[in-house]
Order: sequence, then C-alpha cells, then structure tokens
Amino acid sequence: MKDFNSFQGSQGSRDEKLNFNGSPYEMFASLSKKYEGKSSDELMQAILKQAEQGRKNGTLTDSDIDNFVSTVTPLLNDKQKKTLAAVVNRLKKIK
Repeated sequence: MKDFNSFQGSQGSRDEKLNFNGSPYEMFASLSKKYEGKSSDELMQAILKQAEQGRKNGTLTDSDIDNFVSTVTPLLNDKQKKTLAAVVNRLKKIK
C-alpha cells in the first residue's frame, strides 16, 4: 500500500469506500461515519484486522505506519498516544 489514501476496508459493500482523499480530518470524518455507533473496542478491532492483513500480505509497510502515526499523533491525548504506540509495536512485529 502506497499510503492510507488508497485503503479500502474489507468490511461493508464494495460501494462503501472510505474517503482518505484530502486532509487527515477528512479521513477521520470518513472513518467516524463508517463506524458510527460502534464502540472504541469494535473500531480498534476493525483497524487492527485490516492493518494485520496488510502487514501479512506486504501492502502495509513500516513507512506507511510511521507516516500515519506522524499524521494522527498531534490529534491524540496522552492515553490515546500510548495506545497507538502499543498498536504500532504490535504491527511492526508482523512480517
């Protein structure tokens, strides 16, 4: 995967693409709409499932992850930053 802009989740219909074109705020708005009503645990599981699949099939690189972290970190509180760091460590161990 060249970047998160080209990502299309495997959940939902083929017509239900996430909007990752534009700013990080637009990306989060798209995610928010798609997962409206879901708990943070459900959202985290969906993200992890997609990211793990990307790691296993070679379409999600360390660079992709680092770029994503750089984009979202300023938007997070301290607890969310710790959670993100744990997720990143878990993902980077998958080869």
